[in-house]
Amino acid sequence: ATAGATVKVVRSTKDTEDRLSWQPELPLVADFAFDGPVVEVVPSEVDQEILGFGGAFTEAAATTFSKLTPQMQDIVIEQYFGASGLAYTLGRVPINSCDFSVDSYSFDDTPGDFELKDFDTNLGHDKKEIIPLIRRAIEKVESTVSDTHVRLGGKVAGKWESLKVFDGIQGPGTAALQSEGGRFLSTEAGGAVTANNLKSVASTFFTLKEVSGDSVALLGANGKHLVVSKDGSVKASGDEGSGTTFVRVKNADGTISLRVPEGQYLTAEPMERLRLLASPWSPPAWMKTNSVMDGSGTPCLKGEATASWAKYLAKWISSYTAAGVPIWALSVQNEPTNNAGWEACTLTPQEEADFLGTHLGPTLKKEHPEVSIFVFDDSKHMLPDYVSAAMQQPGTAQYVQGAAFHWYSGDLFDKVAWVHQQHPEVMLLASEATYERRMWKAGMLEPYSDWRFGEGYAHDIIGDLNAGAVGWIDWNLLLDDKGGPNHIGNVCDAAVVIDAKQQILNVHPQYYYIGHFSKFLVPGSRHVTTKVSAPKKYKPSQGPGPYGTCTGEGGLEATSALRPDGQTAVVVLNCADEDIDFKLLAGSSAVKASAPRRSITTYILPAAL
Repeated sequence: ATAGATVKVVRSTKDTEDRLSWQPELPLVADFAFDGPVVEVVPSEVDQEILGFGGAFTEAAATTFSKLTPQMQDIVIEQYFGASGLAYTLGRVPINSCDFSVDSYSFDDTPGDFELKDFDTNLGHDKKEIIPLIRRAIEKVESTVSDTHVRLGGKVAGKWESLKVFDGIQGPGTAALQSEGGRFLSTEAGGAVTANNLKSVASTFFTLKEVSGDSVALLGANGKHLVVSKDGSVKASGDEGSGTTFVRVKNADGTISLRVPEGQYLTAEPMERLRLLASPWSPPAWMKTNSVMDGSGTPCLKGEATASWAKYLAKWISSYTAAGVPIWALSVQNEPTNNAGWEACTLTPQEEADFLGTHLGPTLKKEHPEVSIFVFDDSKHMLPDYVSAAMQQPGTAQYVQGAAFHWYSGDLFDKVAWVHQQHPEVMLLASEATYERRMWKAGMLEPYSDWRFGEGYAHDIIGDLNAGAVGWIDWNLLLDDKGGPNHIGNVCDAAVVIDAKQQILNVHPQYYYIGHFSKFLVPGSRHVTTKVSAPKKYKPSQGPGPYGTCTGEGGLEATSALRPDGQTAVVVLNCADEDIDFKLLAGSSAVKASAPRRSITTYILPAAL
């Protein structure tokens, strides 16, 4: 350890007032002998990139939000999406109504309108409350971005891949490159290439060397060639002959895009943007065999409606994009195994693979190639079955970018890990978790503050990240003090519950527990292997029930990530009913630490361990 190096500490504890509170820094020292549990970070074992954390923009959340005064609304937006709050960068948006809607609705209720001539492209229903809330969140997230790391993106050149060229900025052959939002590409100390608001002219020029035809090599302000690594990161670190060759593509608006030979483009898209996952609960009633939105027949869709349903989803994405809400990803179907009492559409693994391969995949590739497609979006027990069906089907696997999953059938982290090992290219995303009324204390009829619910969230986040997940999305961002509105009475808890009459925000423990991850495992971080030794059993706390339960009997739980700034964030959870002293070990450096009973702590280790 570097002499005088320290570790930053943030903590939330049941027995004190600490809620995401900074603690005194701890000294980082050379490794030492310790008789007790060890939380070991293995800096050399780096895995999936973390995209972030977030919650769902349901109609229930939006309606509840609309009942707040403008000042209270500002507080909620900052608390969730601002730098001083949870810094959320993920969100989920239902397509059509779900149970957390005031009533069932769709955007085309004309029976037999397979051409979707009556589709409400103006999104009249969602423009009242849902879209304004999402727009506020998008603006807040985008206003917090400072520097963006330039990296390899997808095979489509959009606004973030477009660069305005200012030739001759530092003499012949040099140019300044300006990305979307007015940010200039810049070479940082150490060679990292970022897009930022002009720091110094000296770092923001590049030399473009013609290689042949439209191919160029790029040199940063440090005189080194730009090199694209396997993980997609870009650095000005190459010597003559060792840099990446780019194809200069001229765009219609006079900008250029830079493409590597494999087909992907350099992108200056901020990691800190709001990535929205859209999920359908039910097609319009007239497309379904049971002729209503609630519940599902077998099969769910009428045969003649399958192509129209794929077009409907693409049209919904187009309409949302036109309303200023771009969609990052689409799940094929929310909870395809669940024939629920609310909006539903069941699909077997084979039916989902067929619909994706035959209709949805080709339609979306044509209309919205920028949108990623996630399969499954249901409780973990069936995750491997749905992923396998899609990945083994010729013609379907090409459309699968990810798999989303929920927590209602229990931890089942082994199911997530299995998919990550079998299909490392598939993004794994925890897309829904909440505590339904059946999980509340006996006799509780309205949402209340339960410390165990925060612990259960953290337990699930740690298990999912360690199994390969790229992010974690909570269910409703906000609910009213009855745990709704929900049009069939399926009330739940939320991290923030609103008493609209008294204009009070009730912030529940889940909020603080999520914050220990979302504020510190920032987008673009890479998950790092973390091992926890537990030499004995500990005094357990009482968990709430069949899912989202952490008793601490097995000792500490932990996860870590290497951040883009080079620091390592380590989250340590203690659900046990006793304090646990432990050693935090990273490489050859260590910290003597203690986890108070029923606490969660984030440790931030300095760069270059």
